[in-house]
Amino acid sequence: MTTTPDPTREDLLAEVARLNTELDRARELAESATEYRVPVPEGGGTLLVLRRQALVHGLGWAVSTTGPGGGLACTTEGWQDSIGALSVNRLFCWPDAPTALTEARRALA
Repeated sequence: MTTTPDPTREDLLAEVARLNTELDRARELAESATEYRVPVPEGGGTLLVLRRQALVHGLGWAVSTTGPGGGLACTTEGWQDSIGALSVNRLFCWPDAPTALTEARRALA
């Protein structure tokens, strides 16, 4: 039986540096994302669409899903019908994507 030698301190430091670089790249990509599509199996297979508002108009995020009449949007008042009828402030009401996703999942339950 062949045994693998324990990693050296230098090996571990190199791996930490590699992981930090990978994390920095992921953060850069996340900062430039304008839309996420998140399947929610526990919500009956619902697909949530998170969209960032155009930066010239603000910093909010919106969450929508398909539904009767063209779709539903998760607002601070709960799920609202007809995304087109909502004002921009009511639609893009979440400060960031993680908060938007958390609130939408909560509203699905």
